[in-house]
Amino acid sequence: MSSSLLTRTVIEQGELRAGLDSDFMEILDRAFSHEELSVADGERLLRAEGEELQALVGVADEVRRRRVGDIVTYVINRNLNFTNICVGSCKFCAFRRSPGDHDAYVLTLEQIAAKVREALAFGATEVCIQGGLHPDFELKNYLGILQTIRKISPDIHIHAFSPAELNHIAHREGMGVEEVIKTLRDAGLNSVPGTAAEILVDRVRSIICPRKITTDKWIDIVKTCHRLSLPTTATMLYGTVETLHERAEHLALIREIQHETWGFTEFVPLTFIPYNTPLWSDGERSPPSIVENLRVHAVARLMLAEYIDNIQTSWVKLGPQGAQLMLCAGANDLSGTLLEENITRAAGGERQVMMPEQLRELILQLGRTPMQRTTTYEFV
Repeated sequence: MSSSLLTRTVIEQGELRAGLDSDFMEILDRAFSHEELSVADGERLLRAEGEELQALVGVADEVRRRRVGDIVTYVINRNLNFTNICVGSCKFCAFRRSPGDHDAYVLTLEQIAAKVREALAFGATEVCIQGGLHPDFELKNYLGILQTIRKISPDIHIHAFSPAELNHIAHREGMGVEEVIKTLRDAGLNSVPGTAAEILVDRVRSIICPRKITTDKWIDIVKTCHRLSLPTTATMLYGTVETLHERAEHLALIREIQHETWGFTEFVPLTFIPYNTPLWSDGERSPPSIVENLRVHAVARLMLAEYIDNIQTSWVKLGPQGAQLMLCAGANDLSGTLLEENITRAAGGERQVMMPEQLRELILQLGRTPMQRTTTYEFV
């Protein structure tokens, strides 16, 4: 049964209701009626199994259709991870290296320039730039990256430097974060990836990334970006040590920030890939299941409805078919081509690039309309 037909069956005709928990159905009814869901509501939905899961997915898909229609977007972009040297100790990361490691690297400005030229020849409208927290990098190093790109193209969108990187620069220079952001913005930065969020609960952060910025610091930096007219994405890394309640807390906090700033362009659920990470070596840990992924994408759509229209699914994390399935559970964006994605690959991911025609075919197979977009969701 298609998800839209399932929605009509569950909500309008009342079928399946006899076999479903009344409190669960009451939450879905409220979501279907555009009411804001609480953390407790989100936690309950994240426990959906069997027919409950079918109903959840169907309602999320219908809410998606109402909010954004049947267009599925994607961006042609290139990932540029300029260094894997990092002072961090995140237990979910297999990418970081210490300065003396044999496979540690720092791209030169000439290498960065060559990769940007390749991206432009590929038809990219965006370069996404992130790296490790290099102990010796100063503000001038980050400005050098921006200036190198701007010499090649005044127009390509530079989506770069996570809140953790911005905080690292401020700490390294003894500057305020706002001053750092203004300086980078004036040098050509267009938007900021909302990574380093992981789960915005300090209990979780104290376990998986104890040396990374706190929840409050992440919020402050993101709000500062928004205030300075730099949009950001919002992300959630799930499947490490967080509880379902903490996942719902994270979604509610993202919604609260958006209600205040309206600076998030999209929400990106990121499933944890454990292989080669310290969390994997501490004790075997499987990636979240397809069922779990469906729950997270669907609940994100319902909890963020009215606030964030664009829910992205990551083919890098889920694989092309897994990401395609999430498009039936509330997602409406298929990410981008992501030429040369290295961070997930280091944790055991396989694929590094998807061609635009491959993304379009995945969308067309669902009977949806593919549409190339910019970073800020204008149609190309």
